[in-house]
Amino acid sequence: MEWLMDNLATIIVGLLLLTAVIFAIYRLIKEHRNGKCSGGCPGCSLNGKCPHSKQ
Repeated sequence: MEWLMDNLATIIVGLLLLTAVIFAIYRLIKEHRNGKCSGGCPGCSLNGKCPHSKQ
């Protein structure tokens, strides 16, 4: 119990960072499924292969 209390601040910050990373990944996946790209088609590695490059 003493170890937990000594490291509580580090544990809380770590959990907050983990939550932020999980949210960012979730949002990227959700945007990808909805057909939104995070960048432009000319610089994309899938240029010419995805539905957006045919528009």
